[in-house]
Amino acid sequence: MDDLCLHSSNIKSIFSTLIELVKSEKRYRLTIKIWKDKRTIDQNSLSHMWYTDIAKQANQRLKTNSYTMDSVKHDLKEMFLGYEEIEHKNVITGEMTKKLELIKTSDLDIGEMHFFLQQVESWSYQNGFKLRIPNNSEYRKLQLEQVA
Repeated sequence: MDDLCLHSSNIKSIFSTLIELVKSEKRYRLTIKIWKDKRTIDQNSLSHMWYTDIAKQANQRLKTNSYTMDSVKHDLKEMFLGYEEIEHKNVITGEMTKKLELIKTSDLDIGEMHFFLQQVESWSYQNGFKLRIPNNSEYRKLQLEQVA
């Protein structure tokens, strides 16, 4: 089941779904938390633009081709987002294992992604990397609102 947004207009539908799930006699895990929209496509596009900007500039500085959009993305996520512990049940043995996995930006909500982008922007300028910020991007619009 995907995420559900619980509100007064869909409560009956959610109750019906829950009743059907209970009838299956399987056990389910429910997590209830305040709804926050996931990061936007615009935020994701901007972050990928920035990873590419940083990779190109790092390659120029160091006269190499070893930095890629993906390697920069990994390093910045590691620096600012960190890792979370993930449990995995082996389908063959049933053994439960835990491992650390880099936090995915797709799991961030709009506010968390904006904060991550601010951290990347600040780090970039402190380290001499110039980032493009399109005038029509959500990020630029929020910057301009903060100044006004």
